[in-house]
Amino acid sequence: MTYRKKIVAFAGAAGMLFGASTALAQGTITVACSDTSVLPNPVFMAGSSAFEPILSQLAVQIAAKQGISIIYNPISSCLGVSAVSPPQDTPAPQPLSGTPHYYTADPTDSTKTVTNSCTLSGGTMASIGISDVAFSSCQNIDRPANIGEWDGPEQSMLIVVPKANYTTTAISSQQGAAIWGCGTNSGVPPFTNENAIQQRSATSGTQILVARNIGVPETAFKGAANGSSSAMVQSLLNPNYQQNGIGFLAADFYAGQRANLNAVAFRGIGQTNAYYADSSAIATDLKNVRDGHYMIQGPLHFFIPLIATYGGAPAPAPNAKVVVDWLTGAVPIDPADTQNIKYVNTVAIGGDVPQCAMKVKIDKDGGLFSPYHPPVSCTCAFEAAKLVQSAPGTCTIHCKSDADCAAVPGTRCQTGYCE
Repeated sequence: MTYRKKIVAFAGAAGMLFGASTALAQGTITVACSDTSVLPNPVFMAGSSAFEPILSQLAVQIAAKQGISIIYNPISSCLGVSAVSPPQDTPAPQPLSGTPHYYTADPTDSTKTVTNSCTLSGGTMASIGISDVAFSSCQNIDRPANIGEWDGPEQSMLIVVPKANYTTTAISSQQGAAIWGCGTNSGVPPFTNENAIQQRSATSGTQILVARNIGVPETAFKGAANGSSSAMVQSLLNPNYQQNGIGFLAADFYAGQRANLNAVAFRGIGQTNAYYADSSAIATDLKNVRDGHYMIQGPLHFFIPLIATYGGAPAPAPNAKVVVDWLTGAVPIDPADTQNIKYVNTVAIGGDVPQCAMKVKIDKDGGLFSPYHPPVSCTCAFEAAKLVQSAPGTCTIHCKSDADCAAVPGTRCQTGYCE
C-alpha cells in the first residue's frame, strides 16, 4: 500500500516563511578526450550537473582501481537522456558537444578532486545518460525497450536562500507555487523580484522534481534561468540578492555550499508540517529523506542504450554496464572492499543516500511513498559515515560475517554491522 506519511512537526521547522563535503577544485588541464595515454579506456557520459560532485569522487576511485576513465558532460538531466535516447522528433542520437570533464585526485587535499577539461572529436557519443528524474518526466513517453534503466542513490532537492537570510526557515508547496509560478506577483515577500528568484530550465531534473512537488509545470517557472547547479550558486551569491534571493539545488551539490547557503524546510502537498531534508537545520543525516518525511526526492537514474548481441537479447555495452554497477553500488569499485563500505561513505558524505540506507521508495517523480526494505541494509554504515548517533541498541557490533552477529538475535552482517 502506498502512502504519504502522516507527519509530526519537529521544533526546528515550526516557523513557516515569515516566522522564523565533497568538493570540486577546478583544474586547467585541457587534453583531447580521445587521448588514451591520459584517459585510458574512456566511458563517455552526459546528464545531471547536480550529481557531478559525487561522480567526481567515484570516477577517481574507478580510474585508480579499474583503469577506466569517466568523461562526463554535465549538460542537465533531460539532455543526458536525449544523448542516449533522442526524443521522437529527432531522427538519430546526436554526438556530444561542448567541453566534457574528467577528474583527478587533488594532490593537496585527499577530500577533493580536480575537475579537468578535454576536447571532443567529431562524432563522440554518450554511452550512459544520467538523470535526476525518470525517462517519462523528460520525454513524456514511456521508456522504450531499447533503453536500459538502473536506479542510483536517492537525491533530494532543496529550496535554498543566501546565508544572510536567516528569517526564511521554511516554505510550503503553496508558497513555492506562488514564487515560481507568479514571480513578481507572488505575494510572498521578500520573493517578488524575478531577477532574484532563480530557476534552472525545463530540462533540469532538479527543476522537474521541484515542479512536481509545488504543482507548477517546469516549463512555466518564473525567475532568472541558470544553465547549471554552479551557475545557480553564483546567482544566489549576487550581493544584491542576499535578502530576496531564492533557488533550489540537489542535496549533493548543496553539500559543498553550506557555508554560503541555507536549505529551508519544506511542507509538501497534503502535509501539515514542514521538514528539512535532515533532522534539523544544522544536521547532515538526511533522516527525513530516508524515512519519507521530506518529499522533494527521488533516485538518480542511469540510462544505457541496449545493443543487439549474437544469439541473445539486447544488452548494454559491457564497459557501460560495469560502470553503472559501480555508480549504483551494485558492485564494489575496489574488489578488496567486499562490503562496499567505500561507496556508502562516498555517497553519504557527498550528500545523497545509497538505496541500501533508504526506508521508503517513491513510485514516480512527485509521487507516493511506500515502505522499503533493501536486500542488504547499509543504514549503520551510512550513519557512521555521517557521524550520526544511532538509536540505542543498534549499530553496536562490527562484523565480517553473519557468525559475528550471533550475540544480536535476529540480525545478520550487513555492510559491516549487525542489522
